[in-house]
Amino acid sequence: MSAAATKRQKSNGLLTGKSGLILDALENRFVSGKYQFGELLSINSLAEEFDASRQPVSTAVSHLRSMGYVNIVPQVGCKVVSPSKQEIADFFYTLGKAESGIAGMAAARWVDDEIEQLQQVESVISNTAFDTLEHRDAYADSVDHYHYHIHDMARSPSISLWLESLWRLADFYLWQGARINFTKGKVQTAHKERRAIIRAIKQRDVSLVESLVEEHVNGKPRRVGVI
Repeated sequence: MSAAATKRQKSNGLLTGKSGLILDALENRFVSGKYQFGELLSINSLAEEFDASRQPVSTAVSHLRSMGYVNIVPQVGCKVVSPSKQEIADFFYTLGKAESGIAGMAAARWVDDEIEQLQQVESVISNTAFDTLEHRDAYADSVDHYHYHIHDMARSPSISLWLESLWRLADFYLWQGARINFTKGKVQTAHKERRAIIRAIKQRDVSLVESLVEEHVNGKPRRVGVI
């Protein structure tokens, strides 16, 4: 399992015990595209699946609600969120601002062979096949690894942890269109943008890095067709 895949399964230790295990498992399903906007989730069915009572499942679902994945609808139950295109655009606009800031820190603070390591991550992304759903999942994991490596280069652990929780929600949004709308032509555009970001980080051009990263992140929902 890749480092990115490992991080994608974490919910930052919000819960322990059975509730924590259920929360981690369910969040991983969201960020891996297993649930669709507006889908109904049955507490009873989840309790049966996880061999648990309703209480730990309800606790996990309550946290998923606070994390932005589900809504609790009276007399209906638990329903996966269904944000408007404007809400998704606003989310990625905000994420782009935050990600550009930490990328600027990375440009100013990287050391040793960190650029070479980032280039290796980008090479993995560029050489990942894109023909099946499994390929696309591997691609998504590698893209997460790319952003997380930039976070590590910035040396700001608390900001990195906060941003990674936003990236998991971003993955959930992006998977709503990535199955069918993310074409090879759009993938090539993303490759070029990531390489340009690496060049700017290597040059320690903070202003350029921030501009490139903001544009790259803002473009993600358009590339997969969710806005």
